[in-house]
This record gives sequence, C-alpha cells and structure tokens, in this order.
Amino acid sequence: MQLAPDEYTMWLEREKSGINAEELQRSYDLLMQRVKRIDPLAIADVTDGRYQGSGTPRIIVPFLHSWFALDLIPYRIRAGHSVFDTVTMKVLFLHHVITAAENQGTAVRVMGQWIDCRSLQHGAVLGSHFARTTSELLNRFFSLGSEERLGRAFQWGGKPVEMGDHGFLFKFFPRLPVAMIHWSGDEEFPSYSKILYDVSASNYMPTHGLAALTDYLAHRLAEGSRAHA
Repeated sequence: MQLAPDEYTMWLEREKSGINAEELQRSYDLLMQRVKRIDPLAIADVTDGRYQGSGTPRIIVPFLHSWFALDLIPYRIRAGHSVFDTVTMKVLFLHHVITAAENQGTAVRVMGQWIDCRSLQHGAVLGSHFARTTSELLNRFFSLGSEERLGRAFQWGGKPVEMGDHGFLFKFFPRLPVAMIHWSGDEEFPSYSKILYDVSASNYMPTHGLAALTDYLAHRLAEGSRAHA
C-alpha cells in the first residue's frame, strides 16, 4: 500500500512547483538574518559543530549521515548530500541553530533521559498525529528482516540501542537524538513501536520542526528510500 507523503516531502513538492515558494524563501531569508546576528563561535558551541577558519570560514554541523555547512563569507548554507540541498531542509537547519542559540544560557545538555512527543514543549497536539502516522511506518520498518533493518538504519546514520526488543538511535543533529523503539507482541499484548526524544529536545528545535524531521526519517526507513539520492 502506498504511504501518504510526509510533511517534508509535501513542502518540497511545493518548493519545486513554485506553490508557496515565495513564502518559503521569505522564511529562509528572515531566519538567515537572525543567524547573522549570532556569534559564529557560539553557533559552533551550541550545535556541537566544527568551526573551520581556514579558507572560507564556516561551521560544519553533522546531520543524520551527512552534514550542513554554514559559510560565513558570504553567509549561505550548503548540504553534504543533494537530497538535503533544499530550501525546506535548510529552513529546518536554521530553526535548529536559532533555537539552540536562544537557549544557550539555560539549555539542558543532552541527558540520555527519554520522553515521547506529548512531553515536548507544545507537544500535546502532536500525540494523536504521531499515533496515526508513525505506527504503520515503524511497524513496516521493524517487520523487516534483521539484515535489511540494520542496513536501512545504517544508511541514515542509525545505531542499534538496547531499548525495547529492537531499537535504533539516530541523530538529526549532534544535540538532537531520536530513538525508534519496537516491542514485540505476545498472547496478551500486541506489538507496538514508539518514538522517543531526549528530555532536552525542545531546547534545540521547535516542536513543529522536530515533527517534520521525524516524519521524514520514519518515511525513509519504511520506504527504503536511498539516502544518497
């Protein structure tokens, strides 16, 4: 059965078709203006990025299996893989940078304590959305054979984690981990899957951005899309 597209893919289709493209570009431009007012060394610090001063100064921030580079002269964003080289994904990257910088003085470091989406800032409204859209996606992914499941996870930078009966840890960004966990069913309880975030997640990405990234990754894992397309 064909899955409905994730939110990111719908945004990307609008970007390609020109529908709402001006609004998207305007969001990008406004966010970039805000980033220009942030000390580049502070950006590198709050994102666990790497500042590169030789040649064109830039900050390189890992993203899943790839990276984003924020060039500083002139300011622009580049992606390590063409699949991420879109205005839509760059807007999400900028949201991460700005949110992390704004919480610099109070942000909790990644704690390794897990919560579900309903415990995120403004996350209650996402509970029913995730229950509807991600359950089938994760069940598809975790129903794969062990070798194929591992292959798809590794393709997106995932690593096995000892949570549930099967689990994988991914990092959207170094300080924004997400765990996808599955519990096998038995005679009394059906199998089920869950997506968990570090307790600090709201300090590093607005909830709507985190939802878009989560939908994107869950669809890719379920569909087996190529990471380097």
